Amino acid sequence: MNLTPSEFEQRFAKHLPERIAGAEFLDRYVGTTDPVTRIEPEREYAVRAPTAHAVYEHFRVRAFAELLGGARSERKIKLLGELMYQSHASYGACGLGSTGTDLLVELVREAGPVAGLYGAKITGGGSGGTVAVLGRREAERAIQAIAERFAARTGHAPQVFAGSSPGAAAFGLLRLKKSPG
Repeated sequence: MNLTPSEFEQRFAKHLPERIAGAEFLDRYVGTTDPVTRIEPEREYAVRAPTAHAVYEHFRVRAFAELLGGARSERKIKLLGELMYQSHASYGACGLGSTGTDLLVELVREAGPVAGLYGAKITGGGSGGTVAVLGRREAERAIQAIAERFAARTGHAPQVFAGSSPGAAAFGLLRLKKSPG
């Protein structure tokens, strides 16, 4: 069974500290079972936000997959976009992300559905640099305008990728379908 957001909030969140010092963690738990992770005694580590992110992100991904099924509608696309914005905000609350990805997401939000853009979030690993955008096929001009605004504000021209990767062409793609029942 997976932990739902409501169960997390009702049963566990209040018991988690907002943060914990590395020294306190080491005193309490001795270390980790991960041979790669090092706990620095002098550092403070976020606890509650990253834990909540994992719980809520699992829920958002499941909701996203459900919304992909069935007939498309403007309302569904807006809900998919909102899930992406929530995911991005949650990731940032963990102390991850970057000012560049935050700016790109904000520029997409500002352009909005009227420009054919519905959602955006940081994607990939290692504190980002890549933003996935949910938009209509005809929103290419809006994306180009966002890239130009981003470059003007930061001095860095973003690389825009559209469509699927070569991997999808070589290996096929997975279509999520609702199971009967």
